[in-house]
Amino acid sequence: MKISNISFLSDCSGSFSRKGFTLIEMLVVISVVGILVTLAGYNHTRVLKNAKDTALKRELSELRTAVYRFSLDNSGRFPETLQDLSGDELRNVSLQWQGSMGSGTYHYEPEAGTISLFDPQNQALSAQADQSGIKYGDY
Repeated sequence: MKISNISFLSDCSGSFSRKGFTLIEMLVVISVVGILVTLAGYNHTRVLKNAKDTALKRELSELRTAVYRFSLDNSGRFPETLQDLSGDELRNVSLQWQGSMGSGTYHYEPEAGTISLFDPQNQALSAQADQSGIKYGDY
């Protein structure tokens, strides 16, 4: 006897189709996205703080270069104040500085032609450090 049609095997194909995600899958995806956003936010904040410190170093370097150029143009004499610097040496003279971990004023010593960073109470910075751990007084 020959069996030509086996109907019970055709219904057990093993394919199972479903639409959508399970609750566990959604929670896993949301957790992974949350972790990635947290890491990106931390790195973004760190980058912004480093950019502030780099801008402060650049501004301080520009001020020191302007004082040096002024002395070259005036027979070795330093300017009396930072406001004496003309547009040739420096375009905008700001007396305030802002770093990632502190702020204050520039202190200019006209006899030596040096510029240093002071805190808002006009005290020399000694222990306050930037984001990288470099003391502002060492700038």
